[in-house]
Amino acid sequence: MDNALVLWMYDFSEAEWVDALMAFFSAWGYKAMIALFLMLVLSKKTRKLGITAIAASAMGLFISRSIRWIAPRERPFVALEEVTPLIEKEPSASFPSEQALFVGIFIALVWMIGSRFRWIAVLLGLTILVSRVYLGHHYVSDVLIGAGLGGFLFVIIYKLSNTRQSSPLEKEKSLTS
Repeated sequence: MDNALVLWMYDFSEAEWVDALMAFFSAWGYKAMIALFLMLVLSKKTRKLGITAIAASAMGLFISRSIRWIAPRERPFVALEEVTPLIEKEPSASFPSEQALFVGIFIALVWMIGSRFRWIAVLLGLTILVSRVYLGHHYVSDVLIGAGLGGFLFVIIYKLSNTRQSSPLEKEKSLTS
């Protein structure tokens, strides 16, 4: 199924403007998200979100690279002779997608803060995920698992940090003060 989806998406790569658009989103989308995570740390109001996103990124990269080391999976352009990457890429392991990891964190972050731009964030994230498959760098399962891992880690770390802040010890201190 993964192979069929990659080949189906890859067949669309005949329009130069679509290729250029997908290359742009693939190359710059995740970098913009990382920059956003770092910028959030600068403001006192959003620092917790930024730190949570950075912690989820670090943990996700550790998990992703561990999986890649234990069970490496060839990229589609290596495994499928019909696929030539539209942007040159080294033939490293592809599962799970680390760029998709950042997309998952970004979508979870925007969704949790309840921004009115949440659907735009989802659309942007989906475009980046599709671009990774479209360029022949990843399978659909690579990007879905990567994004799911990122979103999951962000939510878990965010919830744990909120739980820790309202610990019974802190509640007791506030009652005695």
